[in-house]
Amino acid sequence: MKKRVFLSTTILFTLLAFITPFSVVAGPSVEQVKLNVDKLWKPIKESQPHVTAVEFKKIMDSGEKFVLVDVRTRDEFIAAHLPGAIHINRGLIEWVLPKKIEDTDTKIYVYCKTGARSAFVTQRLMEMGYTNVTNIYDAFKGWAVAGYPVYNQHGEFTLTTGGFEKKEPGIEE
Repeated sequence: MKKRVFLSTTILFTLLAFITPFSVVAGPSVEQVKLNVDKLWKPIKESQPHVTAVEFKKIMDSGEKFVLVDVRTRDEFIAAHLPGAIHINRGLIEWVLPKKIEDTDTKIYVYCKTGARSAFVTQRLMEMGYTNVTNIYDAFKGWAVAGYPVYNQHGEFTLTTGGFEKKEPGIEE
């Protein structure tokens, strides 16, 4: 009888050892994570004050005073940026922007590559107390597609269609 109980217990624990790793609740799939990211930024992008790149170009041409903030990475900014933009990486906005813009009523336009990161920044700046912040909805991509000039250390140039789409391997926005 003791042998039978011992054998049954041994078999049970052996089966559990093989079955348990497959029955443990796993985290979400990477596809679900991507869907969750879309659920995060899309409503924020839609709910923030915004203009298109074409509308922003008209504002620029009107002579209105504002600060233009590029929240892309340093490498993206160095490669090409909108005229007059200052660079503050998205991850540093809370600490750097108050040092650069002390007047919380200053008109601020924010952009990134597609308008997603800048939507988060627009929301954050308003949460911080800045009262006049606007996201450029279609961002650098909209500016480039419209054929407007961009700048870098070599001066002014216009990107070819899709020129802004070059990505490092494994990097996506």
